[in-house]
Amino acid sequence: MYAGHSELGGPVCSWAFETATHALRLVFAGVFERYPKATLVLGHMGETLPLNLWRFDSRWHVSNRGSRTLSEPPSFYIKRNIAITTPGVCSDISLRCAMEAMGSDRVMFSVDYPFEKTDTAVRFLDGANLAEIDRVKVASENAKRIFHLDRRRG
Repeated sequence: MYAGHSELGGPVCSWAFETATHALRLVFAGVFERYPKATLVLGHMGETLPLNLWRFDSRWHVSNRGSRTLSEPPSFYIKRNIAITTPGVCSDISLRCAMEAMGSDRVMFSVDYPFEKTDTAVRFLDGANLAEIDRVKVASENAKRIFHLDRRRG
């Protein structure tokens, strides 16, 4: 698939597609049905998964899935069990799309170091066309909740 096109390897394309494929394998294998409280965190605005939720659901019913079954549509597990981070995608449109698709509680700020400068990512989040409550969620509150960072240690 990448033969003769080395530019597709790594951060330009292959990381996103291969990571998305691994995440979908977990969804379709029923891992999140068996472990409903599990959370997988994907970078790069969800590795294209938020853009394709409708397609996953509509094509699941006509796919060559063998004996694989799910109690819910694939998008249910993606939205419930996957959280995403923003690194490497400093795009207002992509951020709003991800938040619309996944919910504002499932998106966290991050930086794609060394491929992205921290100040570039910070300027992006500061200038994003978001309600302030959503900016705070993305900037810190979602990470605190998802990673249980606000629990007091006794």
